Amino acid sequence: MTIYNNPFSIDRAEQLGDKLFEFYSNHKNFEGLLKRKSLMLEGGRGSGKTMFFLYHSYFNKKKESESKNIRFEEFFKAEKLIGIHFRADSNFVPAFQHKGLDDDDWTLLFGHFLNITLSKRLVEIIIDINSSFDSRESQIEFDLSDELNILFNLKDSIDSFSLLLKKLSYEEILLMNYVNNVSKIERPIIISNGYLLNLIAQSILKQKNFQEKTIHVFIDEYENLLLYQQRIVNTLIKHPNPVIIDIGMRNKGCKTYQTLGDSEIITPPHDYSYYNFEQFTSQEYEELIVDICRKRLEKIDALQVIGDPTYLDIRFYLGEYNLEDELSSFLKPKDIKILQSKIKARVGIEENCSILYESADPLILRLILVLLERGQKSEHIAHELTLFLENKPSKFNDWIHNNKNGLIFLLCKEHSKNKMYYGFNTYKSTSSGIIRFFLELCESAFKNAFRNSFEFQSPRRLTPNEQSEAAYYVSQYKINDIETYTPYSNKLKRFVLLLGGIFEKLHRDIKLSEPERNHFSSEFNRLDEESLIFLKSAELYSVLQKKEETKVKNSSIDGNNIEYHLNHIYAPYFQISARKIRSLYIDPGNLAVLISGESRKANDVANALAKIEEINGGQTKIDLFDAL
Repeated sequence: MTIYNNPFSIDRAEQLGDKLFEFYSNHKNFEGLLKRKSLMLEGGRGSGKTMFFLYHSYFNKKKESESKNIRFEEFFKAEKLIGIHFRADSNFVPAFQHKGLDDDDWTLLFGHFLNITLSKRLVEIIIDINSSFDSRESQIEFDLSDELNILFNLKDSIDSFSLLLKKLSYEEILLMNYVNNVSKIERPIIISNGYLLNLIAQSILKQKNFQEKTIHVFIDEYENLLLYQQRIVNTLIKHPNPVIIDIGMRNKGCKTYQTLGDSEIITPPHDYSYYNFEQFTSQEYEELIVDICRKRLEKIDALQVIGDPTYLDIRFYLGEYNLEDELSSFLKPKDIKILQSKIKARVGIEENCSILYESADPLILRLILVLLERGQKSEHIAHELTLFLENKPSKFNDWIHNNKNGLIFLLCKEHSKNKMYYGFNTYKSTSSGIIRFFLELCESAFKNAFRNSFEFQSPRRLTPNEQSEAAYYVSQYKINDIETYTPYSNKLKRFVLLLGGIFEKLHRDIKLSEPERNHFSSEFNRLDEESLIFLKSAELYSVLQKKEETKVKNSSIDGNNIEYHLNHIYAPYFQISARKIRSLYIDPGNLAVLISGESRKANDVANALAKIEEINGGQTKIDLFDAL
């Protein structure tokens, strides 16, 4: 890479090509996920599912071994898993429906398609294995002629894997031609779901070099499969014989757990293991993104020349957010005097209260105004402040700790300044546990730095402005992306704008009654079916992220014990906190109205939820049409 290459410009696993293994971070949480039992992976787009599957696929593992100059025989002996990656393409799988055929016909046809295409990929691996072995004795013998002759009703026998591959390619084309022309072309021979794939697998696994190995098929983007297609795959999960099916999908991407048997379902842990890529602890997520970024920074030629590991750590470039620095960037001495004057006007000139307006710390001054708005007595505040300044136990410690970040949002708004979003921990929380979001933030931040003459030959920390502008840019286009999230695209965007607008208004509350609210709870079991389906779709696209409640104040109200977070990547757009702090309870009836998007009612509910006092007097109303 030259000094001008942005190491974060590629954020999709599919774009990494033959060098994918060089960018894979093998986190300790991933160890043991692939077993002799199916795996169900969930996580938002960009959380790492595809990277995980592609890395463990046969050809990528082989490329990795070649890069380390490991002989094929040694690689194959050590590798216990043969992985086949299959992406359920949303442009392709819907072709298997309608056109005058009933569901039973399509079930047979799609099962046959999986048989053919997955068998074809397995045979391609077998051929590569045979060509890679130096010794003919180590190669896999072909012993499927009789079975294939019967399955395909052949006149000329297939007696090699190369001829089988040719036949499978032909059958794949024949099937797709029929699917697209069902009324004009004769239906091809159908092979039962999974039968051919398992037949080939059984044949090779009984041979000497394969006896301790497992064959895994990684079905990626499982959420794209139609319901009946998921039932076909679920059947293969339920009955591995011997091929093991692993599936990766976005949150709530499973439409059904039913197999082709009407009374049969797949359940964990009996049929599969479950793992969610968004459930890292804060420390685990930090370890992962730091390692991922390190692997990218290692590709920079200039950093290789310097040889200092400091410059391979993304935390060096992003640094840490500093509250005092942000305040000093826009608050002037006259602003401090204005705050002092406001307090003096509120408390008078009583001698025992003069300490309240003598401080030059803007946070302390603004907090005092907040406490006065809450109805705290000036004498009580003065007493606690005195103890605080004398480093004695004081309620003021808690007041500062609980409100300081909320005060920043309030001060920024009052001085017409955009809130700054910079620092490693800020980017970590704003990315909302989704690796791609973190990489996109880094890409945009480095792009801004390059415009300001940044060079890896002379590494430096990215400025708060470079990082904040990047955060606003990424947040804006993520809001725009919502329009592409079918089937609720427009409705979903309206909901996000309303919800974000509510949180934005609550961040301006001069009482800071509940600072940094950016997620909500409700009595979800009282919602209508349509609203629940909508929330499931919002989860599917990680627009909303479901988490356990931070604090359960009233079990009779929040008995569901869950809350929905507006994805923190939207925080800069609404200038709200990206931290998990306080929740807003929304009555299920009001939540249903917000979800419906009916403009007048939704606006009324939004404004009622955000009914607060603002420093400038009257309440600014949320208007859905203005937002759109």
